[in-house]
Amino acid sequence: MMEKGIIIKGIGGFYEVILGDDIIRCTLRGKFRKDGITPMVGDRVEVNTKDEVIEAVLPRKNQFRRPLVSNIDYLGIVVSVKKPQPDLLLVDKLMLSAAVNSVKSMIIINKIDLAKSWAEIEYIKEEYKLSGCTVLCISCKDGTGIDELMNELGRGITVFAGQSGVGKSSLINRLHPYESQKVGDISAKAERGRHTTRSVELLVLPDGRMIVDTPGFSALGVDFTSPQEVQSYYNEFIPYISECKYLGCMHYKEPDCGVKQAVEQGKLPAGRYERYIRIVEMIDEERRGQRW
Repeated sequence: MMEKGIIIKGIGGFYEVILGDDIIRCTLRGKFRKDGITPMVGDRVEVNTKDEVIEAVLPRKNQFRRPLVSNIDYLGIVVSVKKPQPDLLLVDKLMLSAAVNSVKSMIIINKIDLAKSWAEIEYIKEEYKLSGCTVLCISCKDGTGIDELMNELGRGITVFAGQSGVGKSSLINRLHPYESQKVGDISAKAERGRHTTRSVELLVLPDGRMIVDTPGFSALGVDFTSPQEVQSYYNEFIPYISECKYLGCMHYKEPDCGVKQAVEQGKLPAGRYERYIRIVEMIDEERRGQRW
């Protein structure tokens, strides 16, 4: 009998697939190796339940290479107020990757209990207030904002990503208390958490929504689009593009640029714009390096 399910874990050549309320451990047909197909967590698959064999991987909505995970609907970008200090360049790169892959992103500011003043939190919020991205403030330590976050999670698969030590595993413990997650200590010297999640695993909440914590997602590259395309994913630029002198303006080195003027006038966050330029340069550098 053939049924459709979702891969929630893969280890040692076996794949755990959720079929309705049941989870079964499956193997693969030999044709997968022959055809060069590697199933991954999040894949929607057809399973021969009699033999407990995956027969086919259905077309993917999207897929990420590092780590291998597919069909992501939402990306929760976790950033801490401190310990470690927020890496907003990483936040912007993750937002861009989500947009390119048709994934809705939200920014989750964790460890608000460590803030000495609300200004430390407001600084991060101000950077993204015009981006169209939802920004949530939480504390995994005391549970502040967890209910609001739960209400924001949509139907489908959500991935949490961010620097090591920002509290991704602690966040999953709050959302999925049945899952035992080991939380890494923070190195006092480097202020970075040790990697605590060893494999990609999809966790199913009681209402059917799914979350997955993925090791290495913070190492995301920026080689997934061209330098010219990056600006099209910045919603806050849209109101000022018509004021640019040149059609196809990248808002970089061109004169008479409406976006640059908006930054100079304080209408757009300067930090967000400066990181945009850095991302454009990084993509350009990577592409030029690949040509040699």
